[in-house]
Amino acid sequence: MHMMGHIGVWLVVVAAIASSVLTSRLIQVRDSWTKKNVAYQAQLKTVGPKIADLTEELALLEADRFRAKELWGDYWKDAQTAVQAGGSGTVVVNIGLTIPASSSHPDHLHDVYIREKETLYGFEILPDGKAIYRGDFTVLTARDVQSQLQPNWAVRPEDAQTWQPQANWRWRNLIPPGYQDNFDKQILAIAHADDVLTDRKKILDNEIKLEAQAQDQLKLREAELVGGEQLSKDPIVDVEFREGLVAAIEQVEEDRNKVLLKVDELRHKLRTVQHQVDRLKQENVELAKKLPQPGGPAAVSSSK
Repeated sequence: MHMMGHIGVWLVVVAAIASSVLTSRLIQVRDSWTKKNVAYQAQLKTVGPKIADLTEELALLEADRFRAKELWGDYWKDAQTAVQAGGSGTVVVNIGLTIPASSSHPDHLHDVYIREKETLYGFEILPDGKAIYRGDFTVLTARDVQSQLQPNWAVRPEDAQTWQPQANWRWRNLIPPGYQDNFDKQILAIAHADDVLTDRKKILDNEIKLEAQAQDQLKLREAELVGGEQLSKDPIVDVEFREGLVAAIEQVEEDRNKVLLKVDELRHKLRTVQHQVDRLKQENVELAKKLPQPGGPAAVSSSK
């Protein structure tokens, strides 16, 4: 056999051996990828619902982000706010016409921080971190780093007392319309309740006055019956008007009893006198019988 034939045979043998090795390796890799594919398919079935939930949550967060940026406007976080005394609701905030050099607000896109006559919406930050909406305010005076704001509604002193004298507030230059409408409705409801309360207080005051007058009249009527400080002490005035009707009746009854006693005594005396008169009449009759009778013996002898 020619030399080239021997070389070719050996090359075929080497190629066959290499092909067998590569085929075996290919089968191992294919089995490995098949196992991974099955595992990934099972993992995808498990993770699929989570991906859907996270996608929905992402959509909600995007919506919240939109509302926070587009419907709530710019905000000034943790602005120190002092409530002025007097109960009017006027506050002084540590924000003004210029942006402080230390400010880290991400939305500062202009050189003017706030401006006078601008409407801002205040949220007081409570100690637990929650925020409570206090209402809309108008900037009265704005200086470099401090401004004075006045509420756009009639603040009741008892409501202003619930505000912390010194606290951090979050201020916004825009809020969704529904929030302000609800606040306005609450303000109107409070104003209506205040009007009703004022009317009821007036009615109550009138009723208290009427009750006091009724008590005075009752005391006067009681004094007219049993006596009291309300009656005159002038001795010239009748007992009825000095000591009361009961005392006058008692005095009249006492006088009547005295008269009755006197009448009874007189009756006893009259009865005694009557007995004496009857006795004297009887004695007179008996004496009269002892006197000479007309036409008797004494009369005859005298006529002879």
